Amino acid sequence: MIHTNFNVRDNLRYFRVSGLRYTEILLILLAASWTGCTRNKIIINEKPPVGRFILSDTTISINQISFDSALKVNDAGYPSIDFRAFKGIKQKSIVKSYKAVTIENKYLRLVILPEHGKPYSFIYKVTGNEELFIPETAQVMGSPNKTGWWFALGGVEYNMPDEEHGETWSIPWEWEITENSLERKSLKMSVRERRFGLKETVIISVYHDKAYFEADITITNPTDSIIRFQHWINPMWVPGGNKEGLSPDTEFIMPTAEVYVTERSFNNWILDYSPDSSRLQPYTGSPLRFLKYWKGFGDLLAWKLEDGFYSAFCHQKNEGIVRVFPVEINPGCNIWSWGANPDPSTRSRFSGNNSHRGYVEMWGGITHGFDDYYPINPGDTIRWIEWMYPYANTSGLHFANQDLALTFFRKQGNDYELNLCPAGEIKDLRLLVRSEGTKATILDVRCRNANPLNNRERICFESKEEDLELVIIKEGRKIKSLPPSNPSL
Repeated sequence: MIHTNFNVRDNLRYFRVSGLRYTEILLILLAASWTGCTRNKIIINEKPPVGRFILSDTTISINQISFDSALKVNDAGYPSIDFRAFKGIKQKSIVKSYKAVTIENKYLRLVILPEHGKPYSFIYKVTGNEELFIPETAQVMGSPNKTGWWFALGGVEYNMPDEEHGETWSIPWEWEITENSLERKSLKMSVRERRFGLKETVIISVYHDKAYFEADITITNPTDSIIRFQHWINPMWVPGGNKEGLSPDTEFIMPTAEVYVTERSFNNWILDYSPDSSRLQPYTGSPLRFLKYWKGFGDLLAWKLEDGFYSAFCHQKNEGIVRVFPVEINPGCNIWSWGANPDPSTRSRFSGNNSHRGYVEMWGGITHGFDDYYPINPGDTIRWIEWMYPYANTSGLHFANQDLALTFFRKQGNDYELNLCPAGEIKDLRLLVRSEGTKATILDVRCRNANPLNNRERICFESKEEDLELVIIKEGRKIKSLPPSNPSL
């Protein structure tokens, strides 16, 4: 690690930069006439790494509970479980083969189960960690959805037409590989749900120079009726690759000022965090941001998302995973977790391992909550594109978009810290710290070329200005302005 201290002329101001690992760093220190400030400019110009980019059409073996003999078909044409018959079956683990498509570049390795419409495994090659929940033995359990059951296979689900796990996870998806070029590899998965006839298509793409997978999602109403429905994305995350499950210091990051405790009996413990037992509670500074304060099963709804991202971050590993999406189309986010210290029966029921501490489901919906329904007219289509990627060495998350994840801290007194992790190879990006009032520049970071593999650490600096803001500029256009925040831990 490079740790450099700069003593500015005439002791006007002290400046430091720590842990910078760049191919090219240019620091320009200019003494300014106001309050002894120093202007600092950092230019990041990194050479992209070399790596392979491949797509493999194969099969994988998964340990799961045996349940085929208890399957039946319900009135809507969906498979369901005869739980009376299921209880009579001697429960045993089997190994079953699944069709799989693996896409790998220099930053990630993604395994998709296309017949299930599911990204299944997501390894962040920057750290080597698996970010998704993969149960030791995939389990069958009851569910409040209209099929009455759920197969806890892990990974990421795309669900409709109802709340929670919906129904489309339970039927076969059609699929095809649509692109296998040097720039992009894409897999198209489609399903027609059987209750109303809506059709969903999800195109999963990985680019040669990005650490994310992109999902291009289209929902079409081919019928002659207005259909009211829900669509929820359910990523099952274990950020930082903890094989034993979520770390107690995992932070649930949502850009919302308030959260709503949904009206379910297992949520009653959450009301203890409100002086008046209110279901609508502030989220900034709330203990509910951290798993270690979750006393049991919990279900927590973002009251109003202010930006199009949410994340789970493991402070123990300094690593997280984020979903980025258009918030005007996807206003819903709901957290569900086992709690900080689930009992052995819960651990076994979801993972097949009585020592596993669990994962977090951070649902994303085209409706605000599970009680809302989206009307789609005959012949209409809803479409959006979103991204999911891991990130590391940021000590949390204040903002994320398709290009990068970052934090901007005021640590104490005049000490500030800026952390960034690119979501792949990025160019022509500028991070400008300035006084909101005078517009005087305090720090100017220009990313000519940057990538995730350089494992950059902290950019620390001092300023006496009390109204700092971080301005994110992409290709000359202002993207976002952020005030500094206090460190989460």
